Amino acid sequence: MLEQLITVATFNDHAPASALCHRLEDAGIPSQVFDESTTQRIWFLTKPKAHMRVRVDKENVGRAESLIKEWDQSDHVLAQAVHCPECGSSRIEYPQYSRRTAMTFFFAILNVLHVLPRQFYCRNCHFTWASEPEPPKPDLDVLNWSVSKKEEQHVHH
Repeated sequence: MLEQLITVATFNDHAPASALCHRLEDAGIPSQVFDESTTQRIWFLTKPKAHMRVRVDKENVGRAESLIKEWDQSDHVLAQAVHCPECGSSRIEYPQYSRRTAMTFFFAILNVLHVLPRQFYCRNCHFTWASEPEPPKPDLDVLNWSVSKKEEQHVHH
């Protein structure tokens, strides 16, 4: 029977992911750190983000999540984890596309061409959010004229 590994925490760096993995191992939960940086670089042509995943067997997910929550409250083991802004989960993918379909390559091309934005995706609640904060939008009036430019025109007249 195939083992199904489930991500219980996601990080941008190897050190905190490895530390959490060792802590789970010490608690008797087999775990592994899965590095997805090569996939992100090659398939999605992007700088890796949220690419270090701590994974455990499906039957150990509940126990692992319980321990991680306890450890985070006392030792902040998830301080460097990537979290969903909606539900707080650390089961995050970047970019937001499934790695299990042939369509992945098509979406990767659209990302490279900037037709589709690269976003984080929460596997827990399915929320997506921008990888970079959006620049502030200028104040516009109903005709989409910049409010500040209209004010400058009134000053010059």
